[in-house]
Amino acid sequence: MAADLRTDELEAATAMLHRFSMLIEDGLAARFSGWLSSREAWHDFIKGLEAAGYRPALLALSVLAICLLAIAATAAAGRSMTAGLKARPFLSAAAWFAATLLVVLTFWVLLLSLVPDPVLRRALLNCVVISAAATTICFPLAMGRRSIFSRWRRDLAVAIGLACGGLLVLACLRVWNAADPLRDLFATFAVSLPFTVLVAAAYLRHRELVTRALSFGSRAGSLRRKLAAIWPWLAVAIVTLAFVFIQLDLTIGRPTRGGLLLISLLLALAAPHLDIAIERRGWLVARSRGGELAGALWRTFRIVVASSILAVLAMLWLLPILDVVGIARGTVVLKAAEILMLVLVIAFCWNWVAIVTARIKPHASGDPHGSTAVIGTRLTTVGPLLVGLTKAALLTLGALTVLVMLGINVWPLITGLSIFGLAIGLGSQTLVKDVVAGLFFLVDDAFRHGEYIETSGAKGTVERISLRSVSLRHPRGPVATIPFGQIGKIQNFSREWVVEKMLFRVALDTDVEAVRKLFKKIGQEVAADPDLNADLIEPFKSQGIAALEEGTLVIRGKYKARAGRQFQIRKAILSKVRTTLAENDIKLVPKPLHVPQMGG
Repeated sequence: MAADLRTDELEAATAMLHRFSMLIEDGLAARFSGWLSSREAWHDFIKGLEAAGYRPALLALSVLAICLLAIAATAAAGRSMTAGLKARPFLSAAAWFAATLLVVLTFWVLLLSLVPDPVLRRALLNCVVISAAATTICFPLAMGRRSIFSRWRRDLAVAIGLACGGLLVLACLRVWNAADPLRDLFATFAVSLPFTVLVAAAYLRHRELVTRALSFGSRAGSLRRKLAAIWPWLAVAIVTLAFVFIQLDLTIGRPTRGGLLLISLLLALAAPHLDIAIERRGWLVARSRGGELAGALWRTFRIVVASSILAVLAMLWLLPILDVVGIARGTVVLKAAEILMLVLVIAFCWNWVAIVTARIKPHASGDPHGSTAVIGTRLTTVGPLLVGLTKAALLTLGALTVLVMLGINVWPLITGLSIFGLAIGLGSQTLVKDVVAGLFFLVDDAFRHGEYIETSGAKGTVERISLRSVSLRHPRGPVATIPFGQIGKIQNFSREWVVEKMLFRVALDTDVEAVRKLFKKIGQEVAADPDLNADLIEPFKSQGIAALEEGTLVIRGKYKARAGRQFQIRKAILSKVRTTLAENDIKLVPKPLHVPQMGG
């Protein structure tokens, strides 16, 4: 029984493939036959124009003249409207669009008043629209500011310009009712094929530049960089698939949704380039002074563009399915619009918080050996935790609001989560202790990013602060992660100032007063050093004899410096003490060694 069922399914699939292959074979035969008869169709088209009272040569010159006028007018209007907007690409694009509308409306008014023939007027208006649109797209691409992407942009402009020229001829053929084989010939060999070949060649020729542009701001090895590396080949596959499905539509002669697929593929082709252009502009704006709000708006605009592309794809593919299953389109569109508005508001808040966080993000240590560190402010220490809580709150509120919009009762969910959270709190008292202790440490401002601290279990520079622990990097490199609840006593070596005391051992008969004067001179020289003066609070000076040990004098010196900055000063003082004492015939003596004696 199962074998018979599989046999029937195989026969049905084979029959379907056979019918499809017959459709392809018959369609190709009909198209080739039409192409072979295109010469006769062209003569019939010319005769039809003459029979309608047109002179083909004069008509061609009129079409060419109106196209050149539309191109010149659009180029002039676009350049004048974008004269001061070269540094603002999106405003420049909007200005070009406005120039196109202005030119089309102007020519439409002129054609209404000067051309009484409605057929000729419609044909000329089509020529104006296509010429103006081609100029708006190709002129900024080909004539934009010079960069490493100029050649790639020019190649794309050539492809789009030739395709628009073919569309212009095709539009004229359609207006004057040319035969289907003639229009098929122009659509295939004057529009689809040149556009596909030229765009694919542009991507393959400049694939390294395209990869570099699309990997902007991504880390090495990231998913985005990997996709950018293969995107030129994906783009070639996309335009090739678009050409294949258009030809399949024309060959079968039945609606196979090839047009929808073409629009979908072109949107997929344009989406990464639009996204990277918006991201680059938003990154530049966010880096400028006071650009947090504008940067957040640009990042939100990325989501608007992505949502618009997804909305177009949904309208093309999902709305017909909704009609089949009996779901009202209006309800779905209204709910989707409400959810989209909420997502945009949350995205704006999220992006604004992210930009502000990037401004206050703590920097890494200035000295890789740990001698000096860039100390963060209190805001850089507490800020990341507050940002994490803010983003979590945004996600939670957004998810609950979406559920409410969809008509789902969220109160049982909130109650269940509350009980679950209480159970976790009772069962994880150590975790609660760590979180609460960390909260009080941060409120007390006990330590900050970049400060050198010592706890009961470890010491090092504060490198990371999370909700329940702090990570300390030892000067030798190891990182210790300590829960807040186990820190206990904290010694902070990086606050405000530090007194550094230094011991020097000299011979017993050394003139202590002479050493004091030399130390004072050394302190004045160090204080006069512009590289060290800013970090020195009190100059180096002698504190006299600290001890008498084994026939030697131990003389102590001290200085006061900014915390964390005393090490460079210490190096300079030690170097000067050694050379100065040697120049004044004062020798530093080693510490006496105690050798244990054997025997009794």
